[in-house]
Amino acid sequence: MRENGGDIAALQAGLKQRKPARSGVRLYTADFDSVSLCDFYRSRSAFLILSGPSLAQLDLTRLNQRGIVTMAVNNAWAVHRPTLWTCVDDPGRFIDTGWKDPGILKIVPVSHFDKRLRVENPDGSFRASAFKVRQMPGVLFYRRSDHFDHSRFLKSDTINWGQDGEHTDSLGIKGKRSVMLAALHLLHYLGFRTVYLLGADFKMAHDRRYAFDEHRSKDAIRHNNILYESLQKRFEALRPHFEQHRFRVVNCAPDPEACALKAFEFVPFEQAVTDAAAECAKPISTAGWYQPASPNDPHAPHQENKG
Repeated sequence: MRENGGDIAALQAGLKQRKPARSGVRLYTADFDSVSLCDFYRSRSAFLILSGPSLAQLDLTRLNQRGIVTMAVNNAWAVHRPTLWTCVDDPGRFIDTGWKDPGILKIVPVSHFDKRLRVENPDGSFRASAFKVRQMPGVLFYRRSDHFDHSRFLKSDTINWGQDGEHTDSLGIKGKRSVMLAALHLLHYLGFRTVYLLGADFKMAHDRRYAFDEHRSKDAIRHNNILYESLQKRFEALRPHFEQHRFRVVNCAPDPEACALKAFEFVPFEQAVTDAAAECAKPISTAGWYQPASPNDPHAPHQENKG
């Protein structure tokens, strides 16, 4: 079938105007085709849905409107169905219905490619799924790194999630890896310039663990609180780097005084929703869109639209 001449001309013009990619990060499909989604959501805002208990205090139905993009991490997708999702831990830790949902674009480490999901039995026990991550719909894979440098965080061509346990990072911190770091790096790569944090409590206790039902041992709670302290230091160091790259991170904690993450400015959730949805908030009228305004209208159809 012959290609449309207008399509060829547009493609040629686009290739001439193409600028070098801002980031060298590449994503991969399940067939290992390499793609770049750098600036795919150019200059827009997104809500990053984390798992802190304060998430349950917010009316997340407000996120179900035009103009709003959400990214969730881990099992936060059980609280709200996001647009995007990521993880760093073993895929069997995360609810299989999220993996199977074709309406969620899942961006995960390439090391998860051949790992199996897990499913829950009727009696509450778990077993390995027949399916692997690569067989799920809407999955892209990224290469991750475990050397954290606060001065080059957004410049790396791999997605950073912290530091390995054998060496110290640029701030002298050893280990302390987190999906939140990977999520922020991905959102910047995708082109978002404002990120609103939801559920970023940075404080865990036996009676305040997550926004969803999940047990945590005393040691696990202590480990998480130590991790939060290290992340707080990293985010304080990252703020000038983020500002240099015009990347704004905002905390929408419902009670700023109770929130332990103080590295970012606070904005009320309702204000964040209003700001994020503003560009698409005007009333919609469909009449007249198929009719040219005048014979000289550049958008006038060449022939009647039969669709």
